Amino acid sequence: MLFKNTIILCGLAAFMQVNAQQAPSVTLKEAAAFPVGFAIDPVRVKNSEPFRRTVLEQADGITATNCMKPSRIARQKGVYDFDQADQLIDFAIANGKRVHGHTFVWYIDSAPGWMKQIRDSTELENALKNYIQAVGTHFKGKVASWDVVNEAFDNKTGAVRQDSVDQDGKTLLNVGGILGKDYVARMFQYAHQADPGALLFYNEYDQEKNAGKLNAVLGMVADFKKRGIPIHGLGLQMHINVNTPDAGIENALKKLAETGLLIHISELDISMNTARTKPFQPTAEQLEKQYRKYKFVADAYKRLVPEKQQFGITTWGIGDADSWIPGFCKCEDYPLPFDKEYRAKKAFAGFAEGLQSK
Repeated sequence: MLFKNTIILCGLAAFMQVNAQQAPSVTLKEAAAFPVGFAIDPVRVKNSEPFRRTVLEQADGITATNCMKPSRIARQKGVYDFDQADQLIDFAIANGKRVHGHTFVWYIDSAPGWMKQIRDSTELENALKNYIQAVGTHFKGKVASWDVVNEAFDNKTGAVRQDSVDQDGKTLLNVGGILGKDYVARMFQYAHQADPGALLFYNEYDQEKNAGKLNAVLGMVADFKKRGIPIHGLGLQMHINVNTPDAGIENALKKLAETGLLIHISELDISMNTARTKPFQPTAEQLEKQYRKYKFVADAYKRLVPEKQQFGITTWGIGDADSWIPGFCKCEDYPLPFDKEYRAKKAFAGFAEGLQSK
């Protein structure tokens, strides 16, 4: 046991030495010509001084990780709990940070239970309309932009999702199956009615590696433009890893930018533990690849998205302690620019260099 513990401690020491960085000479918001944001939790803002300080020093804007989702705001039908979201908004306004709202409609199993139980199309339509208009009106003038609909397209077919349960048997909010494939357009209309001044985004993942999904998003935009449906931007989540092909990232950025809409890299993180090994400590090579990938993403965004369409880049979390990935993969990973103590990593240096590229 002593021998095993010694190995683990040596591994941790090597990891810290390889990943050690001097105090950064520039902040992310200073390095970027467009807004840089973090997806954050108001509880961490309140309870962690290093977390709060990093937000204030490094970011121009914030996205709520969970507290502005329907699962938090509307646990009960007709009852709205804005407490945590309001705390986050107040923090942002007091410190001059732009707020991106996330999200009005999401199919996933964590949608409110009462909403997932609805099977009648008229009842669900009215429930979503009422929710969007109540929440949008509540935050009117305080939230600059919204992810109106999140992840509407099926991974395999590129068609609008129509699944009632996921692969684990968990009940989903089957919006597409109950309301039909055109429901996304109507949600954008409801959001615009609630807050005509807010910028409205569609947000989706895997567009850098799933051609069917990317083409579905592009087709939706073309259809919306033809019909005059209000849409202002596209969110490219970018949950990627150190081996994600650069060509796919460039292709997605280029094709999305060709729509003329605002482009938001909305949930960036870069995983290193691609094999999901346990335990895991990144090697010097993996840390170098993460550094290079962060640099590449920022540089590609600058090169391929015209300045007037650069809504910004947001990382999903700040430090590795915030990441959703270990909980999802049941494995260790270190996908963010800051470590668990909110110290800048080598990945931070790559991100900053990419933001400053000519």
